[in-house]
Amino acid sequence: MKSTIVAFHFAVLLSGSAVLLAAETPPPADAKLPENLPAELKQQALEFKKQQASVREYMQAGKYAEAEKVLRALIESFKGFFGPGNALLPECQGALGTCLRAQDRLAEAEPEFRAAWEGHVKYSGADKPETLRMHNALAETLHQQGKYAEAEKETRAVVQEMTKVYGAEHPATLLNRTNLAVVLGDEKKYAEAEKELQEIVKIELRVLGIDKQPTLMARGALAVNLREQGKLAEAEKEFRAVLLFMDINPGEAHVDTLTFRYHFALCLTLEKKYAEAKKEAEAGLAMAKNKLGDDHPSTKELQQLVTTLQNAPK
Repeated sequence: MKSTIVAFHFAVLLSGSAVLLAAETPPPADAKLPENLPAELKQQALEFKKQQASVREYMQAGKYAEAEKVLRALIESFKGFFGPGNALLPECQGALGTCLRAQDRLAEAEPEFRAAWEGHVKYSGADKPETLRMHNALAETLHQQGKYAEAEKETRAVVQEMTKVYGAEHPATLLNRTNLAVVLGDEKKYAEAEKELQEIVKIELRVLGIDKQPTLMARGALAVNLREQGKLAEAEKEFRAVLLFMDINPGEAHVDTLTFRYHFALCLTLEKKYAEAKKEAEAGLAMAKNKLGDDHPSTKELQQLVTTLQNAPK
């Protein structure tokens, strides 16, 4: 059953958590330059180190446009001094992709993540943590652009790689299985997505615990999946369980909690429980305005739902 009030896309629900793994990709470390550099390059090597230090500072401060400018210059320098294909490029290309995605320039970020991933495979190996992070970042960027078939293919590959490297019950593997289920939901493969999420939740409840963030995010995604299939009573039960813990940690005013409260209120609306839906939506809206501001997407969604519920039957 699709919402008659606000169209929902699965990518939005887990955008914060799904992007987390790649978004935390660190800025590039000091360049591992070849040994025995000619004298004329030693001074240039010092300049490279200064540039990389500035990139780290910019990215840590959230100054992505400034970091982008330095990274582009650094990439061109590495190509000029060491050739178009060299082991110094992937780390900078991945950082550039991160900067571009942080600026919502997803079409530009995609080829940078792809180049970084392929470069790490070539120079470091397919099973190295940085290689897996870049493959994950590529899959997420495809998903964010609505390229769901490609995103599903790459996310499945990431899950397989992480299962091989870390094991089936590692948090990173489970997170990417959740990402896969989100992609499947966006493709309207609801039954397959539900089966995946049920399996993930079962593992996370046993391995991580009932109140841990990955468990709650997977259960929240399951709740949305159930709602989209019209299984409203089951969805409501999951939403209540998730919010019971998330109201405490990370807290009622956290953006993830507000997102789930919005979708809980939407579920109640579809069940024609208008009074409770209005109460939840209004509570979420007040916190969103105070914490996020009037222009935040979550605030706008809650405002739209509250406005709609003003005219709902008593």
